[in-house]
Formats: sequence, structure tokens, C-alpha cells
Amino acid sequence: MKTTIPDDIIQQAYEGDVTKKNALKLLEVPPLQLFSLADELRKQAVGDDVTYVVNRNINFTDRCIGNCGFCAFRNQENYLLEKSDIIRKTKEAVELGATEVCIQGGLLEDANLEFYQNILSSIKANYPDIHIHAYSPMEIFHLAKKNGLSIESTIKRLKNSGLETMPGTAAEILSDRVREIICPGKLNTLQWENVITTAHRLGIATTATMMYGHVETKEERIDHILKIREIQQNRWFYRICTFAVHAL
Repeated sequence: MKTTIPDDIIQQAYEGDVTKKNALKLLEVPPLQLFSLADELRKQAVGDDVTYVVNRNINFTDRCIGNCGFCAFRNQENYLLEKSDIIRKTKEAVELGATEVCIQGGLLEDANLEFYQNILSSIKANYPDIHIHAYSPMEIFHLAKKNGLSIESTIKRLKNSGLETMPGTAAEILSDRVREIICPGKLNTLQWENVITTAHRLGIATTATMMYGHVETKEERIDHILKIREIQQNRWFYRICTFAVHAL
């Protein structure tokens, strides 16, 4: 396919160093050309092998004191799973071939770190081989604040209880202008980055999400992706498992 992408931008892409100015230019490229370049880069980086994880999401509560404007999950008067319910759901997942469980929930007003630790340790006690991917940066931030602990201490305690990797949700768009509009009660960009990089430094790999298609600009989308790249290039970086993108 003949491409209209300038050679210098293609070279930057292969070197993993596309500038913000050139990233914005890429948004003007016909989609099929951009997809073709992305596919070439993917093939060069990882080849054609595809892997996947059999996972079960276990949301232990839909109660939440948050005020995110886009939320359709929060419910002040609904469920909070017992530990036995979480173990039962894990058992069902293992029997169906799952190798991982993802544990997340709303922000409990009286969030107790011991409660969150007990979820992890109980799963590991019953199913030591299951991988636990749990607790978003917002949950970690909330737990640390409610229990009077540092982010580092909170993650260390959770890791000692069985936490292996963390979902990088609550990122939405890493722009404080946007966050003040769509989720003013959430941690800000710097706080999200601090939780993620602290986890990496402690040997906990994370994901990184992006929710776009609302009030953000194209420049803010690019800034978000460049921030993720910066985190990946950080000297404490272990590895980011996945970059998940959600469009509204």
C-alpha cells in the first residue's frame, strides 16, 4: 500500500520515539495506512504469536462513594460479597480452566486494608496457583488514605497477601482538565502515575487504560499515550502488561 506518512515519522515510529507534533500528524493519515504501519510495528516487536489468559472478573462490591459522571456501576445499597462468595467464584473459574482472577470493586466508605488483604490471602490459601490481578490505582489510593498509610506501604502489604499484578484502570484520560469534568473525586494524573510507578518499583506489573470519546481533545489523547510511554521508559519500569483502550 502506498503511504502518505512521511519517512521521518515512520522512522520515529520504528524507533519508538514519535513526538507529540508527529503523533498529531498521524491522526490525519487515512486509517488503513495508519493501521498498516501499526501492524508492521507489532509484527516486528512480537511476531505473529497470539497469547491469552483465561480470566474471571470478580467485582466484590458495587457500593461506591465516588462521583464519576460516567459511572453506571455505582450503587449505594446493593451488594458486598462475603469472602466465601469470592472463594466460590474463584473455584468456579478454576474448574472452567481460568488461570487468573481479577478482583475490583467500588470505593467503600469504611475501606479497611485488612479486608482487602483477606480477600487475597484467602484466594491464595485455597488456590495457590491462581494469578491474582487486583485493585485499581484509585482503590490503592483510597485504601492508603483511609488507613493512614503510604502508597508504598499499602502495595507492599497487598503484595505480601498475594497480589501479583494490578489493573491500571481509573486512568480515563490523564489530563487534569478532563478529570475535573468527568471524575472530580478521583485521584489526579500525578497521583495515578505515583501509584503505577510505585507498583512497578515493587515488582508489581500493571495495565494502563484509556477511556476516550467524551470531552477530551486529540492533544489530550496524545498526551495520555505519551505519559504511558514515559512511564514505560522509567528506570524503575518492570513491564506494563497491556494497554487497554475504551471508547465511549
